[in-house]
Amino acid sequence: MARRMIWAALAGCVLAGLSTPKAQAANWADSLFAERSHNFGPVPRGAKVKHEFVLNNRLAEPVTILNLRPSCGCTSGKASTSNVGPGESAVVEAQMDTRNFLGHKATILFVTLVTASGREAEVRLNVVSNILADIVLNPGSIDFGAVLKGQGASQTLTIDRINGRDWRFERMVSGSRALTAQLVETKRDPNGSVSYKLEVGVKSDAPAGPLREEIRLLSNDRETPSIPIMVTGWVRGDLTASPSLLTMGEVNSTEGKQGRFVIRASKPFAITQVDGAGDGFSIAPPDAAKKTLHMLTVAYKPEEGTTRGDLRRIFRVSTDIPGEPPLDLTATLHVAP
Repeated sequence: MARRMIWAALAGCVLAGLSTPKAQAANWADSLFAERSHNFGPVPRGAKVKHEFVLNNRLAEPVTILNLRPSCGCTSGKASTSNVGPGESAVVEAQMDTRNFLGHKATILFVTLVTASGREAEVRLNVVSNILADIVLNPGSIDFGAVLKGQGASQTLTIDRINGRDWRFERMVSGSRALTAQLVETKRDPNGSVSYKLEVGVKSDAPAGPLREEIRLLSNDRETPSIPIMVTGWVRGDLTASPSLLTMGEVNSTEGKQGRFVIRASKPFAITQVDGAGDGFSIAPPDAAKKTLHMLTVAYKPEEGTTRGDLRRIFRVSTDIPGEPPLDLTATLHVAP
């Protein structure tokens, strides 16, 4: 009996020793997020909703967001950057598409993190929603795609509800200066069916750059007081780059890689500054001459202690074109073990 107790105690010590590194790994990674769960509450069927989880790097070394993996096809993730230095922050956006579900829906976005010293851990970001059967958005969001600066654009979305005899929208809320929005009731019948049409436009003076806005429709329904409408797109200025995403392939520990962006404008311009070099990435000095086409060469060579796996780098290109915002260029590659 005593021998069994000794073996049980030893086994417990061994198991505790084996589980400690995993617990510690989870703890350091989990602690970087201010929150790890979000409840969207009641959501119309067809809606696309998003929530931004903030990662604050409190460590003394850089952290790489290595991978985002959803537990369900209805969920997707996007990180504002893949490399987060000490004291810096990043946003991990979790988006849920409700077209194919009804009722309670809970999913997980798994975020794989790795430090410069090689510590790796996975964080679980949980999102929950209650998808309504009696309110339907069509389409679930508004995506303008690419819009040429100065030309504007418009799209329409419909909101339909059954059994909503007294239901109505009271106002809209949006903090965007680039959009216009008009909401019109199009149907209200004795059976309780109600329909609205929402027309959203991009203003002709909208600044160049990404559009990622949200319009909230506020109703008199206490159970569903707010319906979010996601609006996305890209206002394209005079400055363009090809490719939009530079894929540099695989790099092993002994060799480097090069790639090129072609940057164009309708009038001659000069590149005044390029930010983003470092951590093995370098930029060839751009030509100082004014011309309508510039070649920008990006190079990568692994340094000692370089993080392995998938890397993503954003380079910000500034020019002397009046009123033109900087152009963000993205390069990706895979560093082999």
